[in-house]
Formats: sequence, structure tokens, C-alpha cells
Amino acid sequence: MNEKILIVEDDIDIMEVLSLTVGKANYTVLKATSIAQGWHLAITEQPDLILLDVNLPDGTGFELAKKVRDQSDAIIIFVTVNHFIDQKLEGFEVGADDYITKPFIPKELLARVQANLKRKSLSRKSNIIHIDNLSIHLDEKNVYKDGKLLSLFTKEKLLLFFLIEHVNQVVTIEQLINHVWGYDGVADSKTLSVHISTLRRKIENTPAKPKYIQTVRGFGYQFVYQKESDEP
Repeated sequence: MNEKILIVEDDIDIMEVLSLTVGKANYTVLKATSIAQGWHLAITEQPDLILLDVNLPDGTGFELAKKVRDQSDAIIIFVTVNHFIDQKLEGFEVGADDYITKPFIPKELLARVQANLKRKSLSRKSNIIHIDNLSIHLDEKNVYKDGKLLSLFTKEKLLLFFLIEHVNQVVTIEQLINHVWGYDGVADSKTLSVHISTLRRKIENTPAKPKYIQTVRGFGYQFVYQKESDEP
């Protein structure tokens, strides 16, 4: 077991209990006591799961969860004294996978951690497209290049996976704009073109001569993918 677990908690005693609980199960433990530290570790270390307090010295865990969810598929479990339903709903709205109230039973918390990680592991085994040095995880909505998670912004993900949902089909400029920015959005074809260019720079090996995201002039774009005959 080599999964990384990031604990973001400013109470030293609770941090110690959490660290010992997951550390004894042979997870790699990362520690942060603020949003700033948690954000840095979430981006640089790419943890598999985050145990996150709500009340932190430089803001709320909700703020951090929202930022993390835009950049990572890490499991987020809130561990907090906040037990009101509105606060729980807010946690799930910003991308939380689970919610545990303090005081907690260490064995129960560990069981929740293990169950969430198991579900994530099973999900990763399905609906994965391998193209050259890319690994596209359809369930997670993530892309790995040379084994490393690509940092894709929300609109880039929306563009990419909408194109993948219509693989080898031409998607119109209007369809893409409406899907990503909405019918009342202010985006135009130039805005779309800029986002397509940045997306190509991230996933294409030769962005100037794109292999995957191809332009159909005067109409739109398409994601080109020919499945290998021996691919499962």
C-alpha cells in the first residue's frame, strides 16, 4: 500500500491522532496546518486522499476543497466538529466524498478511508483509454501524460472530455461554446480557439501539428482516436 494521505488540520492533538491512525495502516502521511500549506502539498504531492478540517486559521476547508477539486481527483473527506446539515451539504457541493464529525472513532475513520480508496482503485481499472504516452481516465475525468497527472483547468477538462465523448466526430464551435460557457456565456470562437491551443500544448507531443485534437476549418473540432486491435 503506497497511497498518499494529506491531513489538513490545525489542532495538533487531532493531527497526531489522524497521523497515527492512517500511518499504522502503512499509508504515506503528509501534514499541513493551513490552507496555504495544504494547497501546496495537494498540488506538488498529488495525494490520493485528503482529510480536511473546515475551520482553519487562514480560511475554510471548503475553499481549499473547491480549489483542489478543480485540479485533482483526490478523495476529500471532511473531518470537522461542524455537524449541521447545511454545512455538510456545502461540503458535498464543493466536491467532498465523505464527511466525518468530531469526535470520531479512529477505527471507523480508517474504515472510511480504506473504503473510499478501494472504490477509487476499482474505478481506475475501468474506462481508461491509452493513446501513445497518454492515459485518459473517463470515470475520473483526468489525463495522465508519461504517468504524471496533467494539470487541466476546469474549462480545459470540459472541452477535452466533451470532444472525447464524441470521439472521431466533428463537434461544432457552437456546441463546444454552449457546453463549456453556457448559452448565456460571453465566449466566442476566438476564446474557444485560445483554450484549444492551451489544451493542445498540454496533451499533444507536437502541438503545432496536433494528432488528437484536430481542427475542421469553418466548422469545429474533433478528437481523433483509432483503437488498437489488441486493446481490451
